[in-house]
Amino acid sequence: MKSEPTSQYMFLVRGGSCSSGHSPEEMQAHMKEVYNWIDDLTKKGIFSAAQPLTQEGKIVSGPGLVSDGIAAESKEAVGGFFILNVASMDEAVRIAESSPMFGNGGRLEVRRIAALTACD
Repeated sequence: MKSEPTSQYMFLVRGGSCSSGHSPEEMQAHMKEVYNWIDDLTKKGIFSAAQPLTQEGKIVSGPGLVSDGIAAESKEAVGGFFILNVASMDEAVRIAESSPMFGNGGRLEVRRIAALTACD
């Protein structure tokens, strides 16, 4: 049986907070859920990478056009990412729905990573 070709999908973690009114014990339990979820994805062979991002950032719009990044408190701020190797957007969304990231008010934006091609 031939397996479906896979693509990479990025889950951008938006909103939520490590300090959103939860006790240290609650945050520790939440992080354990996240690590268990990643471990499960790894065992399935679909996990590629994940990292949190710092709150500090800059937006560069061109030479000399630099401004502060989106405030970390904003619902639009990106707090981290996951990269998975799956067959379709539907599968990526299904996996995102199983994420424990919603426990602290977070949201996941699911995006397919496109192949890098030269502009013609």
